[in-house]
Amino acid sequence: MAAMQTPARVLVLGGTRWVGGRVAAAHLDRGAEVTCLARGVGGEAPDGARLVVGDRGRADAYDALAGEWDEVVDVTSVPRHAAGALEALGERAAHWTFVSSVSAQRVEGAPAGADEDDELVAEDESGDDYGGAKAWIERAARERLGDRLAIVRPGLIGGPGDGSGRFGHWVARLALAGEGPVLVPARDQPTQTIDVRDLVAFLVELAPSLGGVVNAVGPVVPLHEHLALARELAGHTGELVRASDAQLEALGIEHWAGPRALPLTLPAALETHAQRSSARYRAAGGRHRPHRDTLAAALADERALGLDRPAPHRLARADELAAIDSLASLS
Repeated sequence: MAAMQTPARVLVLGGTRWVGGRVAAAHLDRGAEVTCLARGVGGEAPDGARLVVGDRGRADAYDALAGEWDEVVDVTSVPRHAAGALEALGERAAHWTFVSSVSAQRVEGAPAGADEDDELVAEDESGDDYGGAKAWIERAARERLGDRLAIVRPGLIGGPGDGSGRFGHWVARLALAGEGPVLVPARDQPTQTIDVRDLVAFLVELAPSLGGVVNAVGPVVPLHEHLALARELAGHTGELVRASDAQLEALGIEHWAGPRALPLTLPAALETHAQRSSARYRAAGGRHRPHRDTLAAALADERALGLDRPAPHRLARADELAAIDSLASLS
C-alpha cells in the first residue's frame, strides 16, 4: 500500500515516553498536527503536541479523539488496549503503524539471519508474556486494518534517552572502572542494537508509506568488538577479566537482563536471536548509523545519570568486583 509520505494529522497512542515521545516530536518537526493519548503519568507530550489524558483500560478512553487520522502509531504491549484502539479508531485511520518487537518471533530454534517470515511465538491475549502479547496484537491489527497496517518490529533499542541501562552498560562500566578490572564474557557472541534515532526516522519518514512487516534491527556487532570500541570511548585502561560461561553460571551471573545480568549477552543456544536479518529494513530505506555514534550517545547519557547508578538490568559494580575476586577459586 502507498500511503501519504507526510501525514498531516497524526495520533500517537502514548507519546510521553522514550520512543513514543520521539516519534511525536519527529512528526511535529515534519509539520504534522500531532495528538498524544496517554495517562499523563509517564512524562509530558512534546512541545506543540496536544495531550489527551486517558486510561486505555477504560471504555471511554478514545471519546475525545474526534475526526479522521492520516497516521496512528501504537506502541502498546497490552492486548486489550490495542483491541480497544482498533475498535474505536480503526475505521478512521488512513494508515496505522504498530510498533511490535522481534520478541514476537521465536527465540529458540531460529536460524541465523532469520527474517520477518520466521515463526511467531504462541499468542498471549492476557499480556503476561511480552512476545506473545505482541504476536496477538499483530494478528488483531492485521485482521482489522489489512493493507493499511505497517508492523515494525525493533530489536534491542539503544542510544540517547535509554533509561534501561542495557545497551549503555558496558561503556558505562568501563568508564566507571577507569584503571580497574572489568568482568567480561570469554565467549565472543553477536549483539544487535538499533539506534533509537534510526528507528524513529524509519517510523516517521518511511512506515506511513508501508504495509506489511519490517524487522527494524541493527547491524550485527560481535560483543568483543563492541567492548573494544566501548573501552576506547570510555578511556578504560584496566584489565578485562574474562570468564567462561561455566564460571559465570557458577557465580550466579545471568544473561541479557536482571539485577545480576551482563547485558547484551545471550546463552550460546540463543545467539541467533541477535543475528536477525535487516535486509527488508534497509531495502525500505532504513539506516544504520555508525556503532560508535550510538555508544558515544549512550556514554553521554550514562555520565549524566551517574556511572554508578543502580539499574534494573545490570550487575552492580560491587557484585562484579566480588565475582572477580571469586574467579580464582573457580579456575
